Amino acid sequence: MSELLILPDVGATAWDLFQAGGVPQVEGELLACWTRARALGAPIEGARLEDHLLRGDALRLHAGHVELVAAIGDAVLDRATARVADRDFLLLLADADGVVVNTRGGGGFEETARALRLIEGASWSERDRGTNAIGTAAAANRAVAVHGHAHFGHSYRDLVCYAAPIRGIDGTPIAVLDATAHLASADENVRQVILRAATALEELLRLQAYAAAGVSITRVLGRSVERMRDPALVIEAPGRILRGNPAAAAVCHGELAGREPEGVLGLTWPALVAEALAPTVGGIPVELGRPEDRRAYRLRVEPIAAPGGAVIAVMVVLEPGRLAPRTLAAVATRTVGPVEDAFSPIFAEDAAVQSAIAWSRRLATSELPVMLLAETGAGKELFARALHLASARAAGPLHAINCGALASSLLETELFGYAPGAFTGAERGGRTGLFHAARGGTLFLDEVAEMSPAMQATLLRVIETNTFRRVGDTRLERTDVRVICATCRDLAAMVEAGTFRQDLYYRLKGATVRIPALRERTDVLALAAHLLGPGAVLAPAAAIAIARHGWPGNVRELKSTLAVAQLQADGAAWIELEHLPPELAAVSAPSATGALDVMERETLHKVIAESAGNLSVAARRLGIARSTLYRMLRRHRST
Repeated sequence: MSELLILPDVGATAWDLFQAGGVPQVEGELLACWTRARALGAPIEGARLEDHLLRGDALRLHAGHVELVAAIGDAVLDRATARVADRDFLLLLADADGVVVNTRGGGGFEETARALRLIEGASWSERDRGTNAIGTAAAANRAVAVHGHAHFGHSYRDLVCYAAPIRGIDGTPIAVLDATAHLASADENVRQVILRAATALEELLRLQAYAAAGVSITRVLGRSVERMRDPALVIEAPGRILRGNPAAAAVCHGELAGREPEGVLGLTWPALVAEALAPTVGGIPVELGRPEDRRAYRLRVEPIAAPGGAVIAVMVVLEPGRLAPRTLAAVATRTVGPVEDAFSPIFAEDAAVQSAIAWSRRLATSELPVMLLAETGAGKELFARALHLASARAAGPLHAINCGALASSLLETELFGYAPGAFTGAERGGRTGLFHAARGGTLFLDEVAEMSPAMQATLLRVIETNTFRRVGDTRLERTDVRVICATCRDLAAMVEAGTFRQDLYYRLKGATVRIPALRERTDVLALAAHLLGPGAVLAPAAAIAIARHGWPGNVRELKSTLAVAQLQADGAAWIELEHLPPELAAVSAPSATGALDVMERETLHKVIAESAGNLSVAARRLGIARSTLYRMLRRHRST
């Protein structure tokens, strides 16, 4: 990362003098930034709240600019969010034009962020906002910290922003990573988190480019870790340290190349891959060093995948821990306390969802393997966690793996481990897998329909016999794991087509939980009212549009839509039709007035019938006041 540009809070007097046409006595680079913003025509007060936000295809176009960053760096972004959100910072990812495409965290800053349009679809370029961390980092191609009145726009004088560009292999910015909060929350640690995360994302982009081009991963990875300030190691499959930087050698006391990661970090290769693909929020807390000078670190693992998707290496970075030191053993043996109702996080006024919960409660008390059938975004992860927490295994671990993200051979070693000498390069002592790591708990196999036929047969054998063999081993091992599977595919059709084993299908079919898609649910409006909270109400036309939409993204899409609608409403109590995305609000056109009346009348009758004639329940499901419902009924001459 190039030299950091720090723009301090210079106070109102200097800011006022510049805006009045004078030349204040401020640091030269700040004056240059302000002058550039003025030349671009940036508004002095800041962007107006009614300024257009990019939506639909326009926003998707900008999101496509950073698609690769988001895809390969999701774990990095999650960890950065965990590090800054508890300090009330909002994490933002923007493209090189300054258009925000993703936001995370926020804490106590969320309300202010919405009011200032620190949201998806907003442009924070220097042209639109003047001097600010996102736009200035993109323009200057360097990390930037902007405090208080250093912002060009008057509306942003109470903010502190840290941003860093994320560059492609040619050195030009592809994206910008930013953390923003109230000025009083200024924190050097947050600035360091942004710098480290941006550096990690750049290295992942570089490695991805080299891997796609067939360049030696060993040579490139080695150069990458040398550039990192924190202790960092490169570990290749199936578990051998290629090299570590000087900081890692100092922490681990000696030469690292050729050593096994378990002896250095306490983690096996399967565990490292599992952590890379399903990272622990905030990283894994570890203690390293000699007994007399042990220090706490947060261990994070970044996967390096071949073009076909198989993880061929990982980069491990040790960030200084800021929490009380905890050993890896303590993490491995952590327990989950009892919960009053494991299914309470799942909103359900729909009969089909209630039925799925009731059936899941019964299944939770058994040891039967469970199959969750649901579209993406419909909530199968919530059901899997609830099934685990409601079971007798709640105190045991819950491990999850996406079966569609790994090549068949790697998935087999991840699940079952391998014996000593199982293949060339195998560790001398062999490895254990997730069926061993999840003992006493639950193993969640997502996208199980993507397993190869051979792996399906192996899974069936484990479920039937409670035994398995490590790869290359002749000795049977017993397993003590409850298996939960999930898929969005039509298993019956796959069985008919011969791509999913019939015997495995029938073994899982009896304990199947079908989670309806949002478009199939009768409580869409009640769920919308629940997600909005007590501070906002859907206007009748908006409620009708939401009730009639198909929701291909399910609950995840509904949550996002409502969050944007609340921002568009700008504090108003009613969410109107014009606050919804264009594809929902299209019925507002004058030519659609008659159709809207018909839709409203049909929806009223439908919701009242589903509420068994109880108008109070119907009003709650519609997200409107009971008096409003009466008024609508009178207008349609209903009773």
